[in-house]
Amino acid sequence: MLSIQPNDSGGLSWFGQALRVTWRLVGQFLPAYGTSKIVEWQSIDLATVPQDLTGQIVAREPYPTSIGTFSDVWKCLYIFGQIQELTVAVKTIRGHRVDESRPAKIKTLQDQVKRWKTLIHKNILPVYGVTYEFGPLPSLVCPWMDGGSLTHHLETHPDLSPEKRHEILLQICDGLCYLHSEEVMHGQLNGSNILMDRKGNAYLADFGFLPVVLDFRTAPYLSTAIGNSVRWAAPELFEIPETPDGPPLQLTMQSDIYSLGSIILQVLSGDIPYYEIQRDDQVLYAIAQGMKPSQPDISSVTDEQWEYIQQCWSSRRENRRPSAKDVSVFLTSQRLR
Repeated sequence: MLSIQPNDSGGLSWFGQALRVTWRLVGQFLPAYGTSKIVEWQSIDLATVPQDLTGQIVAREPYPTSIGTFSDVWKCLYIFGQIQELTVAVKTIRGHRVDESRPAKIKTLQDQVKRWKTLIHKNILPVYGVTYEFGPLPSLVCPWMDGGSLTHHLETHPDLSPEKRHEILLQICDGLCYLHSEEVMHGQLNGSNILMDRKGNAYLADFGFLPVVLDFRTAPYLSTAIGNSVRWAAPELFEIPETPDGPPLQLTMQSDIYSLGSIILQVLSGDIPYYEIQRDDQVLYAIAQGMKPSQPDISSVTDEQWEYIQQCWSSRRENRRPSAKDVSVFLTSQRLR
């Protein structure tokens, strides 16, 4: 298989991409390879997937499919076994600082990936491993989700029944319950990091990824969350330390629960939090003023549900936020009514 060197900007050169795409097209017609077999990601045994997938990932396009604040996502093919193919997403970190600590940080990321590969749950998007062909840093490899993000799914399916909305919420809660039982904080739970399959099932993605980004960029949570999670994030994550040398606030299970409350509001109402505010920097200002998302004036969110959402949003100092398991029990009771 061809080996293409990444460029310094964190992506593949145009020439390198062209070679890989050409190799992919030509390879389809070589008798030695035979007919490739496309497989579904649910059929993959994670125990058989090596952590280093370099040389087995082929980009389908010369450009990222989506571009985020500090990372890009490429739609690729993972080729393995007897020319079997699986569509995967490759997530790259870009805009990183180059310093003497990079090798240690890469080792930390590799250790994290090894840990993430052990997290297996029906509502958790599995992490297959890494590839080193999309930039100077390891890039994560995960299954590609045809249904897109939760936010996209809700926008394109406005007529979802209340039963289906509760089913999605229970799937999200089950995934978060599992992560918390494994002492893993998601850290960035929002409408973009919950992905949907073509059947409308929900999967938590990018769990634990935020600290990795912060480590490589040495950036505060505030600058990382703008344009990404600010509408869902717990207000305490934006607080400035009381002293210049004070420790930064840590992501916690309780900050995940605040975000989960925002997800509940989004799924039940169909609108993102603070939908009436267009710009994320304006949302941040509203949060600084103590403003919470407004109560929908629709019957899809009952008074009892709204009260429970507000409990998820209670101040961390009040220590009233429920656990993910508590939220799951509450939603189950609501569905049975």
